[in-house]
Amino acid sequence: MDRSPTEPFYEPFPRSSGPPPKGPDPVHVLAFRGAVTGADAYRAVRSALRVEENVLRVGNRFVPADRYREIAFVAVGHAALSSALGICDALGDRVTQGLVVGPDPVPPEVPFKAMRTTDAWPGDVEAEPSAAAILELANGLGERDLLILAISPGALPWLATPPKGRTGTGWAAWLRQAHTAGATGAEVASLARLTGRGAVGGQLAIAASTATVVPLLIDRGDGAAGVGGGPTLLPNDLERIGGRALLERTGLWSTMPAAETALFAPHPGTPAKLGENVHRPVVVATPADALRGAADSVGERKYMPRLAALSLSDPPEAAAERFLQRVDAVVEENRVEMVDAGRKGIVAFAALTLGLPEGVDEQPAFERFLVAVRSHVRRRELTISLLRTKGASERGAPPGAVIGGAIVPGGSAGAARPLPMRSGITDVGLMAVALAPASTAG
Repeated sequence: MDRSPTEPFYEPFPRSSGPPPKGPDPVHVLAFRGAVTGADAYRAVRSALRVEENVLRVGNRFVPADRYREIAFVAVGHAALSSALGICDALGDRVTQGLVVGPDPVPPEVPFKAMRTTDAWPGDVEAEPSAAAILELANGLGERDLLILAISPGALPWLATPPKGRTGTGWAAWLRQAHTAGATGAEVASLARLTGRGAVGGQLAIAASTATVVPLLIDRGDGAAGVGGGPTLLPNDLERIGGRALLERTGLWSTMPAAETALFAPHPGTPAKLGENVHRPVVVATPADALRGAADSVGERKYMPRLAALSLSDPPEAAAERFLQRVDAVVEENRVEMVDAGRKGIVAFAALTLGLPEGVDEQPAFERFLVAVRSHVRRRELTISLLRTKGASERGAPPGAVIGGAIVPGGSAGAARPLPMRSGITDVGLMAVALAPASTAG
C-alpha cells in the first residue's frame, strides 16, 4: 500500500466537495502540495529499501535478501513517522526491531516502541531517555545484523546530550548565545556535534559496533553532517578548526572550560571515518525535491515556475529582502517570455532555513519574515507565502495563513486561507512562494 500524501491512509489535505478558495490562494496551495509530495519521506525511504526476488536494496547497495539475521531501524525527527512507515512497508516482517522518536502518534502499522518529541534546542529537553534507548538498540546488534537509521531535521535535540560538566539548561543557553552572536543554524549544529554526547558525532554508529549501519537522511540544506548531529559521522580536524574559529569570532572561546577546548584541537592520526560496516549517508530528500515538485504543480496549471534561490540561510529580515530582490529580478527577466508563452503568471520559489538550527521553534522567525516582506514588497497584487514542508497543525499556523502566511501589498495576511495538514510527511526546510499574475507582471 502507498501511504504517501496522495493516499487516504496518510492524507494531509482534507478532502472536500466544496468550491476551491478564490483569489491567489490556489496557486500557493498547489505549490505546497507539490512540495510535500516531491520531498515525501515515505516514498523517498521506501524507494531506498526494496526487496526483489532474492535481492535486498539498502540505500546504494544490493545484497542477498537472507544476508541479515536481524533488521532493526531507528527513525528520528520531524519525518520519523513517514520514514518508519516506509521502512515497515518496504521490508515487512523482515524488520525485527524498531524505535520511532518523533512528534506524531504511531499507528498500529508500526508495531514498535515510540517516543514523542517537541521542538526544542539541544539541552532544552531531557534527551537522556531517547538517546539511551537508541544507543541500547544499536549496541544489541551484531555483525550479521542491519541497522537502518532514518534521520530527519528535528532529530538533533533528541540525539544530543550535554557535555560532561554542563547541565542541559546551561548547554542550551551557550548554544543560543552562539546563535545570537552570529552562528548560523548549521554552525550551531556543528558545535552540538563537537561538544555533545549521546548519539551525535558518530556515537550511534560506534554503539552499533560490527552491525551494518545504513543512514537514510532528509536534508533541509545544511548537509549530511548537520542532520541530527551526524550520528554516523565522526568529527574531523577541519570541523574542529572551524568550530574554534567560530567561537573566537563570536567571542565565546575565552569563556570555554579547559576540558571543552580540547574538543576543538586537531587529532593527528585519528581515523576520520568509521569502519566499512558503516555506510556513507544516503540523502533521500532535499529542498531541491520540494522545489521541483512545487514547480511541476504550478507549471501544469499554465503558470511559469522560476527558481528565485535554491537556499537562503539568512536570518528572517535579510532573507525577506534577498527573496524580494530575487523575485523582482525573476519577474523582469521572464515577463516577455511569459506573455509570449501565454502563461497566467510567474511563480518564483526559494528554500529557506531562516538561519535557525534544526529542531527549534520556527514560529517567531516565521512571523518576522512575513512582517519584513509586508514592509518591503513593492509590486501590486504580488502574493507571497512562507510554507512549512514539515507540516503545521491548526495550532501551529498563524491565523489566516497558508501553512504560515501570505502577504498582499497594501493588505493583511488575512487574504490567504488556512490549509491544515498532518505533520510528519517530510521536513526539507521552509519554502517561500511569490505569485505575480500576468495582468501585473507585465
